[in-house]
This record gives sequence, C-alpha cells and structure tokens, in this order.
Amino acid sequence: MASRIEGITIKIGGDTTELNKALDGVYSKLRQSRDQLRDVDKLLKLDPGNTELLKQKFTALGDEIKATKDKLDTLKEAEKQMSENGQVGTAEWDALQREIISTEQSLKSLNKEMDKFGSVSAQKIAAAGE
Repeated sequence: MASRIEGITIKIGGDTTELNKALDGVYSKLRQSRDQLRDVDKLLKLDPGNTELLKQKFTALGDEIKATKDKLDTLKEAEKQMSENGQVGTAEWDALQREIISTEQSLKSLNKEMDKFGSVSAQKIAAAGE
C-alpha cells in the first residue's frame, strides 16, 4: 500500500512530514482490525450462530471502516496540498490518485459488507434468541 505513495511530503497539524509516516498509525489500525476480522470470520465458519462472535465481527468491521475513512481523509488532505503547490501531473500525483481510488473502493466494499452483515447477523441473533 504505502510503497505507491513514497516521496510525498505534506503538512498535518503544523508538522511537515512524509505521507507514509503520517499514515503509519492508520496502517497499524487497519492491520489490527483486518487480523481481528479474519480470526472472527474463521471462528464464525465453525459456529455461525455465536452471538459473541457476531458482536466482535460488527466491532471489527466498524474499526476497519473508521481506519479506512481516516486513511482517505489523510490522502485527500495530501491531494489538496499537492494541488495547491502545483504538483498536479507528477508521478507522485498519479500514485496518490491511484491510492485514493483504491481506498475509496475498499471503503465501498467495507460498507457493503457491513450492510450485508447487519441484516444477516440480526437474523442469526433473532434465531438464536428463539
């Protein structure tokens, strides 16, 4: 992910830093939530009606969506700063645009998964309650 946007420097909160460093915390959160989600999905295959696992999946999906939104916000800020500095059309600009598109697609996919999961989990919880 980060290798596509190397060399871009932006200003966040008054500090000028490389975009990769600015995204390090977001990437860490994304990795953690993806690992959690993968573990919960494995366990849900074995016990699809487990309400605790369903709750954990809902939380992990929410965390991943939030981290992806944070990443997209940071990328959009970098895009704004680069366009203000006249760096449009450079190789870094093109790489940033690809990263933004990739992140937007990932966010759409996560939102679809959350919508799908919400309706399925509600049915499973209702069935477990009966």
